[in-house]
Amino acid sequence: MSDYIGLRVARWRDISGLTQQDLANAVGVTSAYISMLENGRRPVAKRSLLIALASALQVSVTDLTGQPTAPRSSDDVAIYAAVPALRGALDDEPTADGLPSLADVASRTDAAMSARMACDYQNLARLLPTLVADTRQLANSGDEHALALFVRTAVTAALAIKPFGYVDLSARYAERAEVAAGRLGRQIESAAAAFALAQTALASGTIGGRRRSLMTAVAAAERLGDDGDDAALTWYGMLHLHAALSAASLDIGDSDSHLAEAGATARRVGSDPWRMEFTSTNVDIWRIGVAVENGEPERAPEYARQVDRSRIRTVSRRARMHIDTGRGWYAAGDQDRAILSWLEADEASPAKLRSRPSVRELVGQMIRDSRRRGSDELRDLATRVGVDPLDPDHDQT
Repeated sequence: MSDYIGLRVARWRDISGLTQQDLANAVGVTSAYISMLENGRRPVAKRSLLIALASALQVSVTDLTGQPTAPRSSDDVAIYAAVPALRGALDDEPTADGLPSLADVASRTDAAMSARMACDYQNLARLLPTLVADTRQLANSGDEHALALFVRTAVTAALAIKPFGYVDLSARYAERAEVAAGRLGRQIESAAAAFALAQTALASGTIGGRRRSLMTAVAAAERLGDDGDDAALTWYGMLHLHAALSAASLDIGDSDSHLAEAGATARRVGSDPWRMEFTSTNVDIWRIGVAVENGEPERAPEYARQVDRSRIRTVSRRARMHIDTGRGWYAAGDQDRAILSWLEADEASPAKLRSRPSVRELVGQMIRDSRRRGSDELRDLATRVGVDPLDPDHDQT
């Protein structure tokens, strides 16, 4: 199977009957650049270029990234195996006799939210399908506590499976969370659902999706307002963080104001009731990712140096920091430091690193560019993310 995006671009371009010049005109680059992409001499490193290519070819972003990828570890297998069960849990009628205990479901919901941030995918995959079914069954009664638990569970599921390429199912969970939040009639749950909807819209890989992502996040933050308890402040701040990322992907220049609003809000939050790790340190980590998206990725390492790593609470945030920092080092031309950053991400969460098509794309490009297939560290990294260090144009699955 083709292991870099340019090969998939070439295949879909041929199917669409487009010449390289036709695609170049649609995307706004030269035909020579398209040729370099397709021949593996340039990576598709920016989200905006990936989305433009997908839009011009009338395919999804996941068609070009090859997601979902085949499992390569026990964590990957856990998520892969849980997806059919998660589809069924959302649609099938409950079969269990009697209602589960609210207290027990609340405890398992909190455990699932914590497992997601800990990148404990095996435990998360074990918990989520049954939890979805149980919270659905409880929510059918209309009980406010039960509806709130279903929103938490649905948001957790949407955010957990999206990075692995199951964007359609993630969007369905976000939509069901929105419906339940509407029944509940509380702004905090509505804001949480809006965050999940904005995340899936950004992942959809269309220009319209990016715009919808930004508008959803901004509108939800405005409705929620910048006061209330820690739960309200958490979602107000998280929505501004997502708005910053969406704005960066659209190159509209609003990212700094959203980051500033999130930073000011984070300083007022003292607890983490939704297990989102909304802290000043997390805002700094998001700033790295925004830099990668908004046309100044070489600043990502500079922002990474400003992060107080002793204050990072979860594996998910630590891995994400190293992933985006590596992308920044690559853009700055320092491949050795990019490799080291990604190896640090792998140490934190191998599955989270492998789920990022951008990393696979850049690692494959480094292997292709290396006359002797690169350093020992690069070959090690390639193997870890699923790129064959001797034949980078094919994956290892």
